[in-house]
Amino acid sequence: MIVCPRCSKENQDHYKFCLGCGAELPRNSAHAPKSFSAPTPPSGIPSQGGAGSGLNRGFSSPPQAEPPAAPEPRRSFDSQPAAHPSSPALDILTCPKCGSPVPKNFKFCGSCGHPMAQSSGIPPAGVPREQPNALAATALASAVTPPRGTLVLIRPDGSEGDSVPLADSTAVGRQAGGVFAADLYLSPRHATFFFEGNQLVARDEDSLNGLYVRIDRDVPIELRDTSIFRIGQELIRFNAIAPVGTGPDGVELMGSPNPGYVGRLSLVIGRSTTGNSFPIPPQGLHLGRERGDLIFPEDGYVSGLHARIHGEHGRVFLTDVGSSNGTFVRVTGRHNVRSGDLILMGQQLFRAEY
Repeated sequence: MIVCPRCSKENQDHYKFCLGCGAELPRNSAHAPKSFSAPTPPSGIPSQGGAGSGLNRGFSSPPQAEPPAAPEPRRSFDSQPAAHPSSPALDILTCPKCGSPVPKNFKFCGSCGHPMAQSSGIPPAGVPREQPNALAATALASAVTPPRGTLVLIRPDGSEGDSVPLADSTAVGRQAGGVFAADLYLSPRHATFFFEGNQLVARDEDSLNGLYVRIDRDVPIELRDTSIFRIGQELIRFNAIAPVGTGPDGVELMGSPNPGYVGRLSLVIGRSTTGNSFPIPPQGLHLGRERGDLIFPEDGYVSGLHARIHGEHGRVFLTDVGSSNGTFVRVTGRHNVRSGDLILMGQQLFRAEY
């Protein structure tokens, strides 16, 4: 066992960080850890106990004739009794960083030192405990049940970041904490990922900024009326142009004739607000930063020639023409996610693996 030099908690020999306070443990357990005890007080009373016991000593207390009693087990913040010993699995969490098992009442992972407060749902001292909700239940289920998949964070430089385990059903959003907590473009409950058999399904939970999936290069996908897609930092809505009909009394609507436009594109600048609109001619149009019919010269995330919109047999299609950062289409309702798909939520990009 390794005794923590800061809080005197005993840890397994292979632990690198203390389970009680998160301090880095001595690399060689054969050597006694550095003592953090206070020096002998001015009154001359000698210090009692071995290394690491200074946190429990009083300067004016006489030496104890008997060893101190073992500390009482740590209790939860709501003072409820501990779980029954017959169900120890419910007291074990999985470290979201390294995957090691960690007892529920420990504040830090013993293998990597990652704080476990967010994973265990235990509030800091002085903060009242909230009622259980769906996100907390999801976190507990993912800790007890081995994950069926993961969402791997892709950093702006292309390297991989933290991984989010996916259980049978996993809710994500700011309330889920972890990598989602600091993204202000995410709704508190943004989306849900769940499995139907071996198929991973993503469902948008009416989030403000939406859930987007990257489309394949050079593979046209059909756009429906009010479909929204994203290139770079630009959000664009497609609207079909309905044929002009006649009124109930047979009177035709007056207006300029349609030269064959198959729809229009509008820049989305708010939940129900759009900016400039652009008609889609019969031959279609291209979008890009340097070339095309619709260009975004100030958006460095848009490729020189990024995507194409065209009509065919009364339908309208969107095609990524080989952009560097991809073209993403917003999910409406639910979407079957393939392993390896790139998913955009808020300002973060994830790769689904299962």
